Amino acid sequence: MKSAREAGRVAGVLLLLQMLISAAVNFALLEPIFRQPGYLVDALGGRVEQYYALERDFPVAGAWGNGQATVWAEQLKTSLPDAQVLLRYGKSNGWLDDQPAVITQTYGKGRITYIGAVLDDTLTAAATDWMIQTSGIKPVFGAVPDGVEVSRRRGNNNKDVFVMINFAAEPKKITLPRTMKLLLQGKQADSMELPQYGVEVLTE
Repeated sequence: MKSAREAGRVAGVLLLLQMLISAAVNFALLEPIFRQPGYLVDALGGRVEQYYALERDFPVAGAWGNGQATVWAEQLKTSLPDAQVLLRYGKSNGWLDDQPAVITQTYGKGRITYIGAVLDDTLTAAATDWMIQTSGIKPVFGAVPDGVEVSRRRGNNNKDVFVMINFAAEPKKITLPRTMKLLLQGKQADSMELPQYGVEVLTE
């Protein structure tokens, strides 16, 4: 009986070792998937090394200006010499100090950018402006006030139709990019006032 129990224990230990080795091999094979951004690591030229839920805001600075990372921070690492670090963490908790917070890399005809932190409003706006300028996107309608959304649709005659919605609690005055037809008001104008939570549909 004793030798049978010992044999069972040895078999159990061997099975456990086999499972651990198998798990280690599988993790090594799948590590590129587990490491964010997963299958995009090679395209980005970098990856996430560590991540951390923030108890307080940490400073970040770089091409988009100076600001704060809040709530969440990821320590990034570049793996290609031409991968560009746009933002770095400032002096904070030691292991994040001077580490990359945002990485970008050209890819094909475009660019891939990884933001490893929740940025404050100022830096988020700067990041948005940078993305628009870098991508060469041009607005088809033009600037509108805060709280106003414009969506473009294509009509049966292959002409643009713009749906404008005011999500603000107050009226918004809007300068149109050119004289347009205000379909719901039944007139043409080069400017308009959209009432609180108002909607308008515009065409050329």
